[in-house]
Amino acid sequence: MERVLPLPEVPGLRRDRDGPRPRAGGRHLVTPEAARPLPTLVSSEPLAAAGYLNVTRDVIRFPNGHEVDRAIVWHPGAVALVVEDADGRWLMVSQYRHAVGRELVEIPAGTREAGEDPDVTAAREVREETGYAAGTLVRLGGAWMAPGFCSEYIHYYLATDLRHDPLPQDHDEYIAEPIRMTVGQIEAAIDAGEIEDSKTLIALSLLARHRARAGRLAGNRERQ
Repeated sequence: MERVLPLPEVPGLRRDRDGPRPRAGGRHLVTPEAARPLPTLVSSEPLAAAGYLNVTRDVIRFPNGHEVDRAIVWHPGAVALVVEDADGRWLMVSQYRHAVGRELVEIPAGTREAGEDPDVTAAREVREETGYAAGTLVRLGGAWMAPGFCSEYIHYYLATDLRHDPLPQDHDEYIAEPIRMTVGQIEAAIDAGEIEDSKTLIALSLLARHRARAGRLAGNRERQ
């Protein structure tokens, strides 16, 4: 079943349709979309295009007949990585974010190229932003970042077994050398308001769930 509204005809428009990967067996833990009708797209007007972003003014009609305007930023999707060294420290990056007018300390991340598999993006971005290649990449999950107005979906990864193998940074980025931090230091910085990056907050939760699940599986194997 199609999970998104039909795409407007905008040159170069790309939308990450991946979304959450289905659970084994196709079972839903929440009410599936088929339980109620979705809004329909009435019209879409291109407003702006800049790089990989496109902005449209969409009119959608709800099943009750009401029509509303939505300004939508169309984004090709991205990846974000927990880059963990042999001592369990995360390689964090500090980079200037013009939208907030200052540098933010955050986990490495990057935008997907058109049609690019997120695994490929992750392998490239870890080298560009930290200078290390990951011998092991494990997908932790994903999340829509601002679904009220933007189609960006981020795939989260755990990158380990690091070796020094840098790639040049993108010309439009201004990223400092990686900062190695323990999880405790990251949590303390969050409590102090020094880390306010949503990707990092989500990654902490996803990694904790991943490791708890791995621990349960290991315990089950030991009891068998």
